[in-house]
Amino acid sequence: MGVAKVAAGDIRQEGSSANHPGERARQWRALKPTLFRDSKERVCYREWGRFAVCQRALMSSEVDAFIRDPDSFFYQGTMLKDGDSTTVTAIALDGRTYVVKRYNLRNVWYGIRRLFRPTRAWRCWSSAHMLQTFGVATPTPVLMLERRWGPLRRQAYYVTALTEGPDILQFVGDEPINSARWQQTLERISDLLRTMKIHRFVHGDMKATNFVVTRDALVVLDLDAMREVQGASAFSRYFRRDIRRWLANWQQRPDLLPDLRDAAAAIESGDDVAETGT
Repeated sequence: MGVAKVAAGDIRQEGSSANHPGERARQWRALKPTLFRDSKERVCYREWGRFAVCQRALMSSEVDAFIRDPDSFFYQGTMLKDGDSTTVTAIALDGRTYVVKRYNLRNVWYGIRRLFRPTRAWRCWSSAHMLQTFGVATPTPVLMLERRWGPLRRQAYYVTALTEGPDILQFVGDEPINSARWQQTLERISDLLRTMKIHRFVHGDMKATNFVVTRDALVVLDLDAMREVQGASAFSRYFRRDIRRWLANWQQRPDLLPDLRDAAAAIESGDDVAETGT
């Protein structure tokens, strides 16, 4: 998608940075079962033809109209990406701009395989709240919508706050090694990898364009393949895969690659563990 956008105030990191990892894990276990039902924070729609959940504070007649007919907004928006499996558009709702990612059904057989499985929009909604709970910056999840035929899932839509900023390779650019900006970026990368290891989740697509740098944070995008991994050996395998993909971004920056390799190796070989109580 090229340069991403991050609107001020629309990247959330829930919980104090002083929170102990074990407390964050307990918060996540408590929050996770509530993400797809009515609560003080969220509104849930359950109808034969659709299932939707939205941040309650953002509900309005226009958001309700989007839930009823998302494509009428979708096709009036600004196209950001047009692919076979996903289409991404920036749309206006209540005077604010949001990003909508629509998950397409590529063909009949693909649609049949997806009927009974949680959609990628469903998984992104859950993963975004997980990241917020663990203190990782990600665009605020606004709404998740699945078109359904009874219990059978069809097209899905995931709506987030608009974001703006360069991806991490664009941000670093020709930044000299040991500069203050590079050192800050390296610390943010290490913090993200450490959090992934502590809480045993993987991103699944660690290309540079999925990480946007702002003044305050390293923002994680594209949560389609993100998941929690149970079991230390399985997590280690997937985490190593994420790290290999991450380091592949930097092959054209041999001056920066040693620092990145050292940081990843230190975290991968460290003894950080998730205090999940499980």
